[in-house]
Amino acid sequence: MDRRHPVASHRKPHAWAAALAFSALTGAVVAFVLMFPWAATRPALLIALAFILLSILSLIAAWRQDRDMARQLTARDAMLHAAFLSTPALTLSRDGLIQRMNGAAVALFGLPREAALGRAFSDLTAEFDMDAVLRSDAQAGHLENRRGYWTGRRADGSTFPLSLRFGLIPSTPGAGGSGEEHVAVALTDLTHSHAAEAQARELHAQLNKVWRLNSLGEMAATLAHELNQPLSAATAYIHASQAEMLKAGPAADAGRPPLDLAKGQLLRAGKLIHRMRELLTIETSVLGRERVSSMIEDLAPILQMIGQDKKVEVRLDAEAEADGVRADRIQFQQALVNLVRNAVEAAAERPGGGAVHVTGRVEGPVYRISVEDNGVGIAEADVDHIFQPLTTTKSGGMGLGLSVTRTIVERHGGALSAQRSPSLGGAAFAFALRRHEEASR
Repeated sequence: MDRRHPVASHRKPHAWAAALAFSALTGAVVAFVLMFPWAATRPALLIALAFILLSILSLIAAWRQDRDMARQLTARDAMLHAAFLSTPALTLSRDGLIQRMNGAAVALFGLPREAALGRAFSDLTAEFDMDAVLRSDAQAGHLENRRGYWTGRRADGSTFPLSLRFGLIPSTPGAGGSGEEHVAVALTDLTHSHAAEAQARELHAQLNKVWRLNSLGEMAATLAHELNQPLSAATAYIHASQAEMLKAGPAADAGRPPLDLAKGQLLRAGKLIHRMRELLTIETSVLGRERVSSMIEDLAPILQMIGQDKKVEVRLDAEAEADGVRADRIQFQQALVNLVRNAVEAAAERPGGGAVHVTGRVEGPVYRISVEDNGVGIAEADVDHIFQPLTTTKSGGMGLGLSVTRTIVERHGGALSAQRSPSLGGAAFAFALRRHEEASR
């Protein structure tokens, strides 16, 4: 294997070649002057001296370049050595037998090095197939598995998820046999990664549950408002009818009981709707001390997944200093998820690539959170009513997302605003929460 640095392999030979050429030319000039004394004139001596100086300078330059390349190679070797010590790695023969194993790999599988050497790697990694590696046309790359990860088996019988990368080792001329090192394998323990993904999925499910309850509450409030008017009108009509029947005297007595029953049922329907609204209305009686940067950081995996599904870049930039507020953590996160989801859907329609920026900044006594995208933005005709329930510009949308988000923000003492993003050109939604100094500590 050529261990030379790429720059060294191209530049160092040229430097030494130039130095040797000057030295040879200088020697020829000096020899000519010595062999032919009649040529030792003042100009000739000056020319010979110039060649000597150029030869010395070229040798010094070549030496300095060689020294610099040696330093670069030393630094690179130190980096590679550090990476090799920290990354679990091993080598396999053509038969899939372990030939070499570094300390990190020994610790990962929890078995003595002597017990691992000469053992089939498939004993430690289920479903590993050496023949599939040999049939691959690639010299290096990621080893795929139908489940997306491999399963490692420790000495105590416990299992853990693994990611494998391989690289073929060039064969040594004249060497051979089943014991020759043929493939180098780097291993990555995915235990923590899978645990983080499971935690993100659990949080996402919890947020979805809260979202459904919030949507039901908003829908109940909307229905209560819309149905209250016709119910009140019907009650008023019945009351007027009862007054007219009193004027009619005993002849109308037979019709009064049905009207009384109808009026009672209308009033009961109104109370039921009001009660349903109270039960499903978002509860914010308890606002705890929270840090905005922490709440956003917990959401990072979910927000990145939302962006990846639509091939939109989601960038998070929340200032962590003095970011303490009083908030319901789940409600706050649900409001932010909804704003980011809307922004991602808007930015996904941009041909040149979508981008969404979530920013958090301290502005005096408040902490301001903004969600901006580079989509088409909000039409001026829609700005005044985008927060109204059952208003949507999406096909198949219920029109409750921004309405619920605004309700959550208002229950936290803030106000949700919408405008054009000055930096990305799309929509920008923002709200501010009053800072709480004790929560920042």
